[in-house]
Amino acid sequence: MATFTCDTCGKEIHAVDGILSWTREDHRLGNFKLTHKDTLGTGCQPEGNNRYRELYTLTLATGFMEFISYLLERWEDGFLLTEPQTLRNVMRQLNLHIHEKLLLMVED
Repeated sequence: MATFTCDTCGKEIHAVDGILSWTREDHRLGNFKLTHKDTLGTGCQPEGNNRYRELYTLTLATGFMEFISYLLERWEDGFLLTEPQTLRNVMRQLNLHIHEKLLLMVED
C-alpha cells in the first residue's frame, strides 16, 4: 500500500495517525496539509487550519468520494482555491493510495 508523507515533518504517516486539514475563509479554500494529528504531540498540524478530515476516512472509497463532493460543492458555491499546489500534493498521495487499493482488489 502507498504510504503517506507528512507535509510538515516529512516522516511517514499511518492512516490512523493522520489528518487532512485546510483553511476555509471568505469563500476561499487553501493550505491543504496532510499531517500527523496533534494528539500525537508532533506539532505537525497547522494551527491556522479550521477544517479537517481524518486520514483513515479518506483512504476509504466512500470517504474519498465525499471529500471530492465537498470540494465540488464549494466550487459550485463560488469558493476559490488560494494555494492550488497544496491540494494537488494532497490529492497525489490520496490518488496513489486509492489506485493501489483498487489494484489489490482486482488481483484477488
